[in-house]
Amino acid sequence: MSTANTAVNQAEFKEVVDFHGCYCLDIAMGYRVAKALVREMGDEMKNMKQVFAYVSAPTCAMDAIQKIAGCTLGKRNLILDETGKSAFTLQNAASGKAVRAYVHYWDDHDHTALRQKRKDASAPAATPEQRAAFQSLLDAMVNEILAAPEAELFSMKDVKLPVPPKSSKFVSIPCSVCAEHAKEELMTEKQGAMVCKECV
Repeated sequence: MSTANTAVNQAEFKEVVDFHGCYCLDIAMGYRVAKALVREMGDEMKNMKQVFAYVSAPTCAMDAIQKIAGCTLGKRNLILDETGKSAFTLQNAASGKAVRAYVHYWDDHDHTALRQKRKDASAPAATPEQRAAFQSLLDAMVNEILAAPEAELFSMKDVKLPVPPKSSKFVSIPCSVCAEHAKEELMTEKQGAMVCKECV
């Protein structure tokens, strides 16, 4: 497993921030993780029909994975596994190659000061000084994440994962209650009729 640091491309990072719509610590961390995972996967990323991304919690970092790795909900190759961990994995389902990153930086990170300054800065009576203080601290913390050696932020390792299930064709049928069409396999049979999740 490579321990090389990828120099931060500020223009590319700005594109990730713009895509996400928010400048925050998690998007900075997601950018660093995504760049490292893509680098470690190397040529395994060439055929995006074979590449899957797994994220363990629905945080801002997920958008960096989408932007950098190219895995999205729309392509059905972005999977939220809901373990609640700050963990991210890229997998080539054809070759079996998979790399997982776990962000240990957050294990002992104290968000108290930033949260307080954000609260102060967003208050209706916030002063220009309070807003500047929040922005200054946020900038410093983001820059720390962007500049830190990867080993100080996260660990990476090769892992073995099962092949993700093939997504079925979108066959929809009408709900017997609301009459709206929904994916057939997500319907529930109720008293002999097919019912969507919203009407169960």
